[in-house]
Amino acid sequence: MIKFPTFIARSEFSKHVTTLIVGQIIVHAIAFLALPIITRLYSAEQIGAYSLFMALFMVLSMLSTGRFDAAIVIEKKEKSAILLWTLATFISFWFNVVLFIFIYFFHKNILVWLNKSSMGAYILLLPLAIFFGALIRSTQYYFNKHKGYKTISMSDILKSGTNSTGGVTFGWLGYLSGGLIIANVLSNIIAFIMLAVKLPTSFWQTIKTTTVLNLKTIGKKYKDYLTFYTLSGILSAIVSNGTPIFIIFFFTEKTAGYYFMAEKVVSIPIGLLVAAISRVFYQRASELFQNDKKGFLALIYRIQKKMFWVLVPLLLFLSLAAPFIFEWFGNDWRQAGEMIKYFAILVLFNNLISPVGSISNIIDRLDILLYFNITTTIVRAVTFYIGSLYFSFEYTLLISAICLSICYIVLDTILKKLVKNMIAST
Repeated sequence: MIKFPTFIARSEFSKHVTTLIVGQIIVHAIAFLALPIITRLYSAEQIGAYSLFMALFMVLSMLSTGRFDAAIVIEKKEKSAILLWTLATFISFWFNVVLFIFIYFFHKNILVWLNKSSMGAYILLLPLAIFFGALIRSTQYYFNKHKGYKTISMSDILKSGTNSTGGVTFGWLGYLSGGLIIANVLSNIIAFIMLAVKLPTSFWQTIKTTTVLNLKTIGKKYKDYLTFYTLSGILSAIVSNGTPIFIIFFFTEKTAGYYFMAEKVVSIPIGLLVAAISRVFYQRASELFQNDKKGFLALIYRIQKKMFWVLVPLLLFLSLAAPFIFEWFGNDWRQAGEMIKYFAILVLFNNLISPVGSISNIIDRLDILLYFNITTTIVRAVTFYIGSLYFSFEYTLLISAICLSICYIVLDTILKKLVKNMIAST
C-alpha cells in the first residue's frame, strides 16, 4: 500500500491535494515525454519565439479579465460568483477584440521592437489564446470554489495532452515557425469545451438572466481587483513568466529558447506539488481566515515547512543532473541544463511563497502585493540591463535570482506579521 507523506494524507485538504497531484503527475509526464521529440523538431530559436508568445500570453492574461475571475473562489454567494465569471468573460472578449486589431496593424513593429522575433504572423493568434485561456482560468476558479478538483485535473490533462500531441504533429508536418503556438491555442479551446460541458445547468441559466446592472453591481463590489489586483497580476506575470521577454530584448532568441526549456524541466517535478497545493490552499485558507485566524497562520507555516524539505533536495538534484538529462534532448541542448543552477535559488523561494502568495488577497491587502510586484519588476529589468552590459547571461540570471529571492523573503515576512497583528487584535 502506498503511504503518502503526513502533509498529503488523512484530511479533506490532503485528499484534494492528492487528487490534484495525481492530475499534475499525468500532465507533466505527458509534457516531459514530448520534450525530446520537440527539441529535435524545433530549433532553439523557434522554441525561443514560442517562449516569447507564452510570456506575452501570461502577462496580457492578467489584464484581460480585470482579475475579477480571482474573486470567484472567495465569493460566498453562488449567483455573485457566476456574475464574476460573466463579468470576467465579458471584459476578456472586448479586450481581445481590441488587442487583435492592434496586433493586426502593428505586429511587424512589435516584433522588430522585441529583437526581430521569428514568431512572425503567428502573433495574431495571441488574442485567441488569451481569451480561451481566460475562460479556462475563470471556470477552474469556479470549480475550485466548489471543490471540483477532479474536473480541474481532467481539464489540465486534456490541455497538456492536446498541447504536446499538437506540438509534435504540427512540427512533423513542417509548421516549424508556429506549430507550438497553433497547438497551444487548440489545447486551450478543447480544454475549455470540456470544462463548459461539466458546468451545471443552473450556471448557464443564471448567465441568461444576467443584466448590465448586475455586472455593474458586482464590479463595484470588487473594484479593487480591477485596479490593485490587475496591475499587480501583470507585474507578477512579468517577473514570474516574462523572463523570455527580457532575454530576447537584452540577449538573443536562442538563449530564450534554452532558458524556456530549462525552466520547463524544472517546473515538471516542482509543478506537481506547488500547483496542486496552491489551488487547495487558496480555498482552504479563505475558509480558515474567516473563522480561525490562528489555524490560518498555522496552515501557512505547515505548508511552507513541508515544501521546503521537498524542494531543496529536488533542486539540488536537478542542478547537478540537468546537463545530463538535456543530452537526451539532443547534443545542442546541454547548455539549457547548465542554466538551472543559476536560477535554482529563485525557484526555491518563489515556490515557497507561491502557495501563500494569495494571503494578500485573503486579508484584503492587495496594496502590499502591488508594491511588491512593482519592486520585483524593477529589480528584474535593472539586473538584466546591467547584466547585458557587464556579465554573461548565466551570471545575469544568478544575480537577478538572488535579488528577487530577497524580495520574496521580505514579502513573506510582511504578510505573516500582518496576520499575527490581526490575531493579536482579536
